[in-house]
Amino acid sequence: MKKDYIFISHCTKDAEFAKTLRKGLEARGLYTRVDSRVSALGEELAPEIKQAIEQACLFVVIIGANTKNSIHVLKETKYALEVRKRGGDDYKVIPIILEGVEPAALSVCFGKEPVRTKIQIGSGGISEAIPQILAAMGERLSDKQKRSLFADIELSLRRLSPGIREKIKSLGVFQGGGSISSVANVSKLNEEERDLMVSELLEIGLAEPMPYGFLRFHPALCPYLYQELDQASLDRSKARWAESMRQLSEFLYKQQSEDTQLADSLTLMELPNLIQSLEYVQAQAVPEVTLDRAVILEQLIAQLGKPQLLTKVKAIMEEEEKKSGDWSNVRFEALSMQVERLLGIGYFPQALSVVQVLLDKCMKAGEGVYEGADYDTAVANLLLGRVLRVGGAAEDALKSINEAHRRFQLIAERGDTDAAGKMASASLAKKGECLLDLGRLDESAAAYEESIHVAEELKSERHIAVGKGQLGMVRFSQGRYEDALKAHNEAREIFENLGEPNMVAVALQQTGVVLEEIGQFEEAEQAYQQSLAINVQQNNPLDEARSLGQLGNFYAKVGRSEEAVTSFRRAAEKYTKINDMANEGRVRGNLTITLIILKRYDEARREIQRAIECFKPYGHHVEPWRAWDKLCDIELADGNKEAADRAREQAIQSYLACRRDGGEDQNPGGRLCALFKKALENQQPGEIEKQLDEVAGDPNIPASGKLLVSKLQAILAGSRERELASDPGLNYVDAAEILFLLEGLGR
Repeated sequence: MKKDYIFISHCTKDAEFAKTLRKGLEARGLYTRVDSRVSALGEELAPEIKQAIEQACLFVVIIGANTKNSIHVLKETKYALEVRKRGGDDYKVIPIILEGVEPAALSVCFGKEPVRTKIQIGSGGISEAIPQILAAMGERLSDKQKRSLFADIELSLRRLSPGIREKIKSLGVFQGGGSISSVANVSKLNEEERDLMVSELLEIGLAEPMPYGFLRFHPALCPYLYQELDQASLDRSKARWAESMRQLSEFLYKQQSEDTQLADSLTLMELPNLIQSLEYVQAQAVPEVTLDRAVILEQLIAQLGKPQLLTKVKAIMEEEEKKSGDWSNVRFEALSMQVERLLGIGYFPQALSVVQVLLDKCMKAGEGVYEGADYDTAVANLLLGRVLRVGGAAEDALKSINEAHRRFQLIAERGDTDAAGKMASASLAKKGECLLDLGRLDESAAAYEESIHVAEELKSERHIAVGKGQLGMVRFSQGRYEDALKAHNEAREIFENLGEPNMVAVALQQTGVVLEEIGQFEEAEQAYQQSLAINVQQNNPLDEARSLGQLGNFYAKVGRSEEAVTSFRRAAEKYTKINDMANEGRVRGNLTITLIILKRYDEARREIQRAIECFKPYGHHVEPWRAWDKLCDIELADGNKEAADRAREQAIQSYLACRRDGGEDQNPGGRLCALFKKALENQQPGEIEKQLDEVAGDPNIPASGKLLVSKLQAILAGSRERELASDPGLNYVDAAEILFLLEGLGR
């Protein structure tokens, strides 16, 4: 039975340090024990000492210059390591390395045994050791002791840069440390932020560098940061952490055949994360996904001398195998529903992970494993295509959707079921969506027309109506407005006959968009109002919010600003009620623009500040830099130059972070910078200079564009100063693109 005392092992020369350490711990309400006797070379440890080591809640060994000559310290540490091996990671053996002693001295006491947590004493002396010992005790601490420990961590965190301090909250989901790449992914840090975070954490003593890019955190850091996360942030951080652990485990599995030492060493350090992430995935109740992770983890730890952990992983595998049973339509439906649920709440990485497991299961089981397995395999391909499209990978989505169509077509040709024919039509419609995303309008229209033709042959009225509505959107994009109106009206009539009011509302909404585009404003307003009335009648708050947002945009366009404000506010209230923060932020952004036009700056400021808060959970996807730019406009219009400068800087940094994370350039200035960089890399300075001169002399280029050209000319002349981007005359996106260009040229 464990007791609440810490066993401290030390040699005679370090007795004074040990005495001070004991006093410090006892002042915190902790008990300590030491062995004051000196063992001879051949003596065994006394039974009472062995028992004291076994029953301790923590074993601390002080490693000084003379430890290597202390037989009793070496024996006690060896026995403590045996206890740890028997008891698993619950029993902690912590070395305290005194100032002036090299970390290599650990090998004298630990040999090849892994060191989980070690404390290196520097100029801070005992004050550095006690918080880390307290943290290692974890749940055994009283509330008072925990508050004392967390107070020490908070003081250290105050020394971090403000931006880093905010972003590292997500480190709370890690289990005592993590690979720098995983830490950066979970915290959503770009390269510069990542490097700054690592250097600052090392400098203030909250992290320690380990081999292979692993960071070991101060034992109290993760628990402290964990308590700072609200539920939404915790859910998102855990999801990113679990996905990063999946990627890491696959990397380590591959490394087993390429670099065994790296695979084994990094696996040992990452074990707490890997095990905890497996349990997290298991809690999601998708046995196939859990098994997929567990099989890899079993292979990773099989040769690491961790029998207890290996037993635990195997037990999870057996439990999940019982749940999953043989591959069947029931299991297929369960996984499909999980993908739909994850897509519905915006968890794209997890949805992609599950749908890939789903398709892999279908392919491995084969089309004859149960009746309808061939149909389910086609559905899995279509579902993968949908997920990829949501994630922005339209080209990859197109491949999966084409494969789904091929499979549905084969089943339909056998005449086994009408359902396959209808799904062939549906997959053609999904193909049309991808092609529309890619701007391949003629191909998109052809796909929708083929989809409608197949649906007509099957006499599937609903698929015909859906296809016509989608074809109408393509015709609108092609500028064929009469054809677009015809398609939407035909879709509406079919939906009315089918008794589907929600889809009638969608068709009316799309009709209004076309009428607005061709200047028939009265008819457009009527269509929008009819759509809104149906959504109100059907008590559908999401569609009601969308209709109100569309009406707001319409009123703003035709100069009916007060009606626009009313519609936007009603839309925002609806989105707030259903907790759709992304769309709430977008609507409030549109409301802000209208309030600026009305010169109601205080209201505009409140709305855009709320929009910025709404956007925080969604990262680059919601383009938060636009909101910061609107705030800059408000402050300028209201005469607050300093506040405007701060907002502009936030807009620049927000957009720059997106570009660093792989986001595409979004304006002509960005494309010009990209072409400039490519030409420089191809060593064509003369050609670049000629083209820049032509652009600078073009009377059709606005002043902001010519200012950007002048900056590029300076870079071509050899300047690499970041101040080039600080010119207030530059558009904020162009300023960010210059910074991004300079970073690229500097690498």
